[in-house]
Order: sequence, then structure tokens, then C-alpha cells
Amino acid sequence: MKEFFKKLRIAAYMTAILTIALGAVLIAWPMEVTGLICRVLGAILVVMGAVYLFGYFVEGRGILAVTGGLLFLLLGVWIFITPQSVATLVPIVIGVVLLVHSLRDFQMASEAKRNGSERWMVLFLLALLNCVFGVVCICDSFGVISVAVRMLGIALVYDGISNMVIVYHTVRAVKYAAEKIEPIDVDAHEIRD
Repeated sequence: MKEFFKKLRIAAYMTAILTIALGAVLIAWPMEVTGLICRVLGAILVVMGAVYLFGYFVEGRGILAVTGGLLFLLLGVWIFITPQSVATLVPIVIGVVLLVHSLRDFQMASEAKRNGSERWMVLFLLALLNCVFGVVCICDSFGVISVAVRMLGIALVYDGISNMVIVYHTVRAVKYAAEKIEPIDVDAHEIRD
């Protein structure tokens, strides 16, 4: 049992250290990591496109293989060459969604005011804040990506540190409990029928 907890503790500490290291990398170089992820995605799409095209020319697959292969190939090359352009699309799409939602929220706040709600101003301010978030996502997509990746890094560092603390205290508690258990010394008696 003691050996099991020792192995568990070592594995947990190694995982925590790797998690902290990954989090630190994300905090220090958020855009570089995002670019690397996009390049890996682009390379995967290029390979998929090549496989589709290979299937068409070698195995005689249908026209969909050529169309799909070319689409994957071109998309993969575009993502690989310009990874930041792909990374900036995500916050822009989210920003548009937030703007659309904020317009609906403004309408609902107006409806609440017409129907006599005393809290219509709070609803209006919430809709305005949603609109501001949407504009920020659209206008500063690089900044949004950088902040989001750094937040992921902070979460990973926290996860690693908290795991180390939890494992340390759990192993300590188990050791303490094991030390308190004392064997009971009794005399053996044979039981006869």
C-alpha cells in the first residue's frame, strides 16, 4: 500500500509540473502557441487533402474525392501559411454573435420598460455591456486571443499547483492514519464443536 501511494504521488507531481510548465508557456507566448496550433491544424488538413487526392488518382474514387481533397489541401495551406488570420476569425465570429444578442437584449429591455418594469435600466446596461464585449472582440481580436490564451495558462498553472498541494496533504493524511492503526495482540484459541 505504501509503494502504491508513493507511485501515485510521483505521477501526480510529474503531471502537476508538466501542467504548470504548459501554463507558463501559454502565459509567456500566447500568440506563438496559437500560431503553432493553427499550423498543426493546417498540416493535418494538407495531409487529409493529399489522401483524398491520392484516393482519386490511385483508387479511382469519385469526383467528391477530388473536390474534398482540393478543398482540404487549399484550406490547410492557407491556415499553415497565415495561422494568425485563422486565429483572429474566432473572436470576430464570437463578437458578431454578441452584437446580435445585444440587439435582442436591447429590444427586450425596451419591452420591459413599456410594460412597466422598474429594472429596465439594469437590463439596458446589461445589453450595453454585451454590445461592448462584441465590439471589443471584433476590433481587437488579437488582444482577445492573447488574453484568452493567457487565462488558459493561468488556469493550468493553478491546476498544477493545487494538484500538488492536494496530493501532498492527502498522502500525509493517509500516512498519519496508517501510523495510528495499531495491531491488536490477542491469544489464539482453538474452537471445538
